Parts: sequence; structure tokens; C-alpha cells
Amino acid sequence: RGYLYAGLEFGAECYCGHKIQAANASEAECSMGCKGERGRTCGGANRLAIYRLELAQEAARRDGSAIFRGCFRRPANVSIALPTSKVMLNMSVDKCVDFCTEKEYPLAALAGTTCHCGFPTTLFTLHEREDEQLCAQKCPGEDFESCGTAEFLLVYQTQVQDNRCMDRRFLPTRAKQLVALASFPGAGNTWARHLIELATGFYTGSYYFDGSLYNKGFKGERDHWRSGRTICIKTHESGQKEIEAFDAAILLIRNPYKALMAEFNRKFGGHIGFAAHAHWQGK
Repeated sequence: RGYLYAGLEFGAECYCGHKIQAANASEAECSMGCKGERGRTCGGANRLAIYRLELAQEAARRDGSAIFRGCFRRPANVSIALPTSKVMLNMSVDKCVDFCTEKEYPLAALAGTTCHCGFPTTLFTLHEREDEQLCAQKCPGEDFESCGTAEFLLVYQTQVQDNRCMDRRFLPTRAKQLVALASFPGAGNTWARHLIELATGFYTGSYYFDGSLYNKGFKGERDHWRSGRTICIKTHESGQKEIEAFDAAILLIRNPYKALMAEFNRKFGGHIGFAAHAHWQGK
């Protein structure tokens, strides 16, 4: 959920927040055993055992939708850097994220009662994070959330795809090298192709043909893999003859267990779906 601290109390209660607002107590008072894990302590009676979450900036998620990006200094010209904004007296993280999602922006930046929306640009790069305590001002509409300040913005990434990266095309001239994007099935080849296409603006190809992927926008899927019009070619082949047909390769390696699980889901649920419970129970 993007919080900086986690607090454990009474062996079974969990609290979250961005700021510690109480004095230290003796560690001996946090000696209650955790209900779900023997040998560990989870606070005490009216005493919180507090942990700082080091991964909060990079990996924490709120309700599985918005990604917490961190605390950043307000850009010099915020109306240009983040062109859409709205003042909400009952501001909360949800309200700002929902507003920016509705306006189709990938970034939601909270500044007290003001919500700014926009894209990462040279004016607002997200490269230089500040101490999160600088953004730890309580949200007017949610007591247990921080909403940033006028000078320091608390930034979330919405689920809106950056539409500036949507244009894709075939290579203007035939590629001098055939580059394989090689992997075991389930290693994330399709996802890697998607990222490569967004980053470069050029289609990727495939050693095979998958009509469902073509219909989802992978237009290089229909080209013959030797056409030279795509930036790289997906392949799961491992024979020496097939390998030597390429001039270079990008090799994707994934935990074998996770790859097998992903391939099973793809087989029964498609490239972005999941196998039904009945499939997992089958022989």
C-alpha cells in the first residue's frame, strides 16, 4: 500500500503509516509471540514493534492498482511539468489516483489538497527521490495516508499506459543481423517483446505465428522470421541448426518452476490469463 512503516501489536494486529508519532518504549515490552509464526515477536500490549519497509519506494502497491514511486521536489513550473490538476478539500491517495486515471495520465502527484497529473518528462524525471518524511503530511480525507506538501509531491504511478510510446512500425531498412529473443516457454518472452517494442518503436517478430498475439497488436507476428523487418525474433528452439540461423541472441532466463507455472497458465488461459482451478486439479 506504499507505506513507509509497519507496526505489530498484541501478536496479531498490523498497522501502517508514513510517520512515527510516539516515543520509544523498552524492547522488553514488545515480547508477545506472533500468532502466525512461532519464535517471532509481534509487539506487545499497547506497544508497537515498528519496522521500516526498505522496499516501499520501489515495490509497494496500493490495492493492486497504483504503484508508489516516492517523494519528489515540486518542479519549477508545475503547470507545464504536470499539466492537469484539481483541488479536492477531502483529498486522499485514491481520489488523486482515480482522477488521474480518468484523465488518462500515468502519474498522480499529491500536494496537500491538490492533485497533479502528467507524464515523466525532462521537467519531472522521477530520478531524484527525497526523504519521504518531507512528504509526510496527513491527507485531509484519509487520516492514515500522506498527501505530500506544496513543495514536495508524493507520486504514484497509475495503471494508464503511457500513450506517448504506442507508435510502432517495421524497420525502415532490412536488418543486417537476425537477433533471436530466445527462451524456454513461460520465461516471459511475450512480455519482453512488448517492452522492446514500446522502448524502440519497432515491431518484434516470431519464429512461429500466433494469431491471438497478432490480433493484440504484435504485427510482426505475421512476417516471416527471416524478413529482416523486425528488431528481434522470438524463438523457443534449442537445436544447433536453429540456433546457428541467427547472428546474435538475447537470452531470457527465468526460475524453471515459475516458467512452468506461467506456461501452464498460458496454455489454458492465454498470454495474459490464468488456468482455471479445475485445470490445476486435473491429471
